[in-house]
Amino acid sequence: MSFVTHIITGLNVGGAERALFNLLTNGLEGPFENRVISLTDMGHYGPLLREQGIQVTCINMQPGRPTPVALWRLHKSVKEHPFGILQGWMIHGNIAASLESKMCTGQHALIWNIRRTLEGIESMRASTRALTKLGARISRSADAVIYNAQKAIPQYVGIGYSDTNAHYLPNGFDTAVWHPDPEEKTRLRAELGIAPGTRIIGFVGRRHPDKDPDNLLDAFGMLQHLADKACLVMVGRDLERPGFDPARVKFLGQRTDIQTLMQGFDVLCLSSQVEGFPNVIGEAMATAVPCVTTDVGDARSIVSDTGWVAPPRDPQQLALCLQEALSTSPAALKERGEHARARIVTHFSIEAVVERYVSLYRSVTKDVH
Repeated sequence: MSFVTHIITGLNVGGAERALFNLLTNGLEGPFENRVISLTDMGHYGPLLREQGIQVTCINMQPGRPTPVALWRLHKSVKEHPFGILQGWMIHGNIAASLESKMCTGQHALIWNIRRTLEGIESMRASTRALTKLGARISRSADAVIYNAQKAIPQYVGIGYSDTNAHYLPNGFDTAVWHPDPEEKTRLRAELGIAPGTRIIGFVGRRHPDKDPDNLLDAFGMLQHLADKACLVMVGRDLERPGFDPARVKFLGQRTDIQTLMQGFDVLCLSSQVEGFPNVIGEAMATAVPCVTTDVGDARSIVSDTGWVAPPRDPQQLALCLQEALSTSPAALKERGEHARARIVTHFSIEAVVERYVSLYRSVTKDVH
């Protein structure tokens, strides 16, 4: 059996972290034995991975401060167990994996995993931009560079990343977990005091410039004429903004029951400025919830003709898309949701994505031995 050591920036709630968790708990652990090294702490997913019997080690590095002591702890941790594959996740994890690959003896494959496009690169921290540029200089040393968004590949190649080792592996979704349940629509309305027949627009994310929740709040504020027909439910930390009628906009904070909340939504809105492959879009579609999204990352190609797409940073156009979704008849909205779920089942099932990772892992380990 081949051993894989994954190095990731952290294990808090986030798209890359969730993708890693989904892969390891849906079939990647078995063909390969995996261990995870978090450059920071256990976060949300560390304990969950340990519950599944997967070894997790934390370096407890302060974000943006790779001290000599922290780097020594990382090197010691990597050397503790043999591995055939060293897999980095996100730019900091990729660079750390490359550093360790140079320092470790023995045959092994080095793989990077890039999780965002270069849209809005100006919003990156200066240190992250510098590491992204460094990645262009050393990307050819990786045996494979995984991109979860097709749109990202030409962008990174355009700034100097290798095009010969690029592989598109999208996010995958467990459609047995993410599935529709009409009863949850009634339950959620009862929980939040929303009148029957009122359409619920859901948002799941956090306050971050890349996620741009204010784009959605501004757009929803333009729909005053639909005040009695729609309610916006915002799920995630630090999303609150004053000035909204609490009967029309519900700020729920961070929740752990996203699956059941999603089943209660009529429409899911992604209002981001920057994305790669947005997990929340795939999860909503698998739950048969049609999506209104900004045209970021691979969102347009994921939703295809099952949803509505607006330019990023344009609340007026986003409001028009929301209005169109809210004006869709219940039967037509249900049909869109069914088509959305079928699209995820056909193209983005977790089983199919795990198979693609297994195939790539076997290919690179064969090449280095």
